[in-house]
This record gives sequence, structure tokens and C-alpha cells, in this order.
Amino acid sequence: MNITFDPLVKLHFPMLLMWLQTPHIKAWWDQNVQWTSELIEEKFRSYTKSYKMQDGIAKKLHAYIICVDAKPIGYIQLYNAYDFPRKTPLNDLPKSLAAVDIFIGDPAYLSQNIGCQAILLFTSQHCAPKYEYTFVDPEIANIAAIKSYTKAGFEKIRLNESTNEIWMLKKNTADKDYV
Repeated sequence: MNITFDPLVKLHFPMLLMWLQTPHIKAWWDQNVQWTSELIEEKFRSYTKSYKMQDGIAKKLHAYIICVDAKPIGYIQLYNAYDFPRKTPLNDLPKSLAAVDIFIGDPAYLSQNIGCQAILLFTSQHCAPKYEYTFVDPEIANIAAIKSYTKAGFEKIRLNESTNEIWMLKKNTADKDYV
């Protein structure tokens, strides 16, 4: 199995729309959003150019489609964790901190350890060269995500009950087996 990451392009938008409407994604991503082609275009257009607007400033955000043997199966994005404020400030965390968000969109690829493998490969290839650590904040009830992150080397550092999240951190390494 060969996992690769293709930069997000506009041709991926219909696939994103389909994935974001599936029950296993909708449970954790933008639950209150009724996605349309127009909303996908509005949200992800700047991502194809590696930025997202934050308080009128273009902040770097790198979006990719996860492929297994060249077949698109999911989405992953990377950004500086401090560029996009959270409900709870990221106090006492390393200064060199990437943040990653991921989902496996194609249900045929769930429960096969692909999420963990994609996270390991992605953090090695894309996070380690620029950031010392990577941060994720899955919802407390998202057991599958927490399990994948834990298998990929993330450690639970904080239970944030007010936002219903578990904060997890991983020290990045450029593993020669993945680069």
C-alpha cells in the first residue's frame, strides 16, 4: 500500500462535498453546516493556494487529499497552531507547533489503520521539516481519532472539558522510513 498526499485542487471539491456529507464525517466535522457546492468553493478556494484568511490576514494552510495507491480516500491539512485561535488558548505548549486535521472520507478505508499510517507519514514528511511538535484536538467522544493519533505517537496532554476536546501532542521526527 502506497500512501501519498496530493495538494488540494478545485477538481477535488465535488469529492470533498460528498465526503463532508457522509455520517462518519458529519459526526465530527462541521456538524451544523449544510454543505453545498458553493460553500465548499467558498471555504476551500483559498486552501488550494495554501492560505486561509484570519482577521483579514492570509495565514498559511496546506491542504492535501490522502491517496492510497493513487486512489483519493481522505483529507488532511497542516497549519501553524498559533495562526488560528482556539476557544482555549494554547498556553504552555511548544512554540514550534504544527496543527493537523484529518479525515478518511471513503468508508471502504475505515478501520484499516490507514489513518494512523497517513498521520505517521504526513507528520514525518510535512510537519517535521518545519515544526518541532504537532498538535491535534479531537473531540473527547471521537474514540477512533484518538486511537489513531495515539498509535501514531501522540500523547494526551490535556482534557479540555469546556470545549469537549482532548489535546494531544507529538514530537516530530523525520523518520527515514517515511521520507
